[in-house]
Amino acid sequence: MPERVLVVDDDADTRELCAEVLVREGYEVVSLESGRSAEAVLRSSAVDLAVVDLMMPEMGGLDVLRAAKDADPDTVVVLITAFPTVDTAVEAMKFGAAEYLGKPFTPQQLLQVVRASLEARRAREAHGFLRGRLHSVFTLSGIVGQSRRVLKLFDDIRRSAAVDAPVLILGESGSGKELVARAIHDNGRRQGRPFVAVNCAAIPENLLEAELFGYERGAFTGAAGPKPGLLEAAHGGTLLLDEVCEMSVALQAKLLRALEEGAARRLGARRPVAFDVRFTAVTNREIREELARQRFREDLFFRIAVIEIVVPPLRERREDIPLLAVHFLESCTARYGKQLDGIAVAAMDLITAYDWPGNVRELKNAVERAVAYARGRFVTPEDLPPAVVAGAEEQPRASFHEWKVKTLERLEREFLESTLETHRGNVTRAAQGLGIHRSTLQRLMRRLNLPAA
Repeated sequence: MPERVLVVDDDADTRELCAEVLVREGYEVVSLESGRSAEAVLRSSAVDLAVVDLMMPEMGGLDVLRAAKDADPDTVVVLITAFPTVDTAVEAMKFGAAEYLGKPFTPQQLLQVVRASLEARRAREAHGFLRGRLHSVFTLSGIVGQSRRVLKLFDDIRRSAAVDAPVLILGESGSGKELVARAIHDNGRRQGRPFVAVNCAAIPENLLEAELFGYERGAFTGAAGPKPGLLEAAHGGTLLLDEVCEMSVALQAKLLRALEEGAARRLGARRPVAFDVRFTAVTNREIREELARQRFREDLFFRIAVIEIVVPPLRERREDIPLLAVHFLESCTARYGKQLDGIAVAAMDLITAYDWPGNVRELKNAVERAVAYARGRFVTPEDLPPAVVAGAEEQPRASFHEWKVKTLERLEREFLESTLETHRGNVTRAAQGLGIHRSTLQRLMRRLNLPAA
C-alpha cells in the first residue's frame, strides 16, 4: 500500500501544490487547512509523514508537531515556513521535527525531503521490528535465525542435547560450528560442567598429543612437571575437537583407543587415567573425501559421527541476514558506546544481496567495521566494506528484488500474524510484545495488507 502523507497549510495554493506533487509520486495524501483538523487525524489514524506549515492561525506548526509526537513519537514531521529563523529551527528540532523546509521551495526539494525522511523512518522502524524479533523465539544459545534451515538446526541441537552421543559438526569456515557445539553442551545434562575446545590446526603435531593426553615429569625435554591433558580437564563435560581433520593419522589411532577405553595415558605414565567426556568434533573439510583419500581413519569417523549435524552457509539462509545484521549492530553499538538508529534500507539491501563467503564471521566483521565508519544516525552503503558493496552489486537486481518481496515480506507477515494471534488480535499488546509503538505496528500491518483488529 502507498505511504500516507498529511499536508497541513492554511494557504490553499501551497497545500494544493504539495498534494499534487506527492500524489503524482505515488503517495496517499490527506490535505487539511488547519492545525485542529490535523490534530484530530493524527490522533485517530496512522500517518507515515506530515508536512505542516509553521505559521497558521489558532494552531501553528509547532503545536501540530507536539500533538503528533504525543500521539505517536515515531511520526515524521516536516515543517515549512516563509519566515525561517534560527530560534524556530532549533525549537522545531528540539521537539523532533525531521526537516525544516523554507518557502519558496521547488517540487524536487519537497520530494527530496519527503523521500529522505520516509527512508529514515522505514530504517528506524525496520530496526525496531527486527530487534523485537531478536528478543522473541529466534535465538538459541547465541545462534540467531528464522529460516527453515536454522529452525531445523535448532531442532538438531535440541535432539542432540537430549542424549550423550558423540557429535560431528560439518560446515564452512565462519558458519558457526563452535556455537552449535556450545549450544549442545549448554542445553544438555553436562551444562555447567567444563567445555574444553582444542584447535587441532593451531597446535603443532608434536605438541597436540601432549595437550590432549598430558604428560609426566621427564616425559620429554622441557617436561618439568606433571600436567593433566585436555581429556582429563574436560572430565564430566564436553571436549570439542576443532578442525579434527588436521590431526595426523597416527594421533587419530591413539585418540580412538582412548575413546574406546574411556581412559587416557599421559606421556611417560604407566597407568591410564579414566575420564567421562562427551566428544564433539568439527571440520570445514569434506569429511568423506578425507575418508576416501585415507587422510582420516574410518573407524574413528564412525566412533565420533554417531550424530552428524550440517551447519548451513549464510548464503543458503539469506533470510536470516537482516536479523543477524541487527544482532551484531546492537552488540557493537553497546560495546563502543555509539548511538545508531539502525541500518539504512539501501545498506540492508546490499548486506542481504551479498553471498558472504566468510559466512557469519564475515558479516559480524563487516557490521563492526560499518559501526566504526558510520558518521550519521544510520549505517549507509558508504560505511560497508568495498568487497561487500562490489559483491552485492554483481547480483541480478531483478531476481534479488523478487526474492526479497516473496521471502522477507512472507516472513514478516507470518511473524506479525503469529504475534497478533498470541495477543488475540490486540494491536496495543502485540506492539508492546514487539517493543515497538502501536502506530508503527499499524503501519506495518497496512503495508503488509493485514486486517486491523
